[in-house]
Amino acid sequence: MLRFLLFPFNLGRLCARSRGSIFRFFLGMERFYYVGVQPSAACLHSPPTLRRLCTIAGMAERSKGDSVERVHCNNCRTGTDHRIVKTISDSGETEAEDYWRTTFDMLECCGCHEVVLRRRFDFSADPEPDIRYFPPPVSRHPPRWRYRLPSDLRTVFDEVYLSLDANTRCLPIIGARTLLDMLIVQKVGDVGSFKQKLKKLEAGGFVSADNVEILDAALDAGNAAAHRGHAPSVSDVNTVMDIVENLLQAVYVLPDMAQRLKKTTPPRPGKKTTP
Repeated sequence: MLRFLLFPFNLGRLCARSRGSIFRFFLGMERFYYVGVQPSAACLHSPPTLRRLCTIAGMAERSKGDSVERVHCNNCRTGTDHRIVKTISDSGETEAEDYWRTTFDMLECCGCHEVVLRRRFDFSADPEPDIRYFPPPVSRHPPRWRYRLPSDLRTVFDEVYLSLDANTRCLPIIGARTLLDMLIVQKVGDVGSFKQKLKKLEAGGFVSADNVEILDAALDAGNAAAHRGHAPSVSDVNTVMDIVENLLQAVYVLPDMAQRLKKTTPPRPGKKTTP
């Protein structure tokens, strides 16, 4: 009977006219199925269009009561809508009768479905809540070619990115200087001061004269953070990371990639000689 009543009509027009009532009806059929009661054959054996409408109706009904917030998504690399999947909280009072409350929210990105845990701590004596995310928001994504680095360099490289994710500035810039020092020692040896090492690196053909000046600026920024109490800005940190990553890629990654590219590139045909 259901098949006879519904399918002579255009389902799109029916949904538009009913303003969602058709979805609520399908949702009722879906719930009827989930409780274990056998629904009519018209719903179970209906065309795929009707089954998809039942699914959409169920999703819409289940998300109706969900709370949605705008949170940074590391996978989407921007702020996206997140659905609060679960919330757990605890509260109490101190001996000084100060009130505290800790709330954990599990949030799911509505785009890529990545999950993040948020911890919020409220204390009556502190007007600003302490809010932290696990994993923390990523400020800079590591390059994919890092897996081609030597193991010792990659270990330090990953630690630098962990310090970036922790929203620090001095530590990553000091770590970037360490990466430069390790690269120079591996390629030309421990030959004195940083300026002498850069000159040796230039003489070995690893960098150009212009790049020596650029690397010297990155090394000086790392020295200032390590020895002179310099607090670099976010822009300064990203600039140093750009310089260091470009050198690491040029020395350890691009030569092998260029060789593979040559092998897969067909040779240029030779010139025909006229008799």
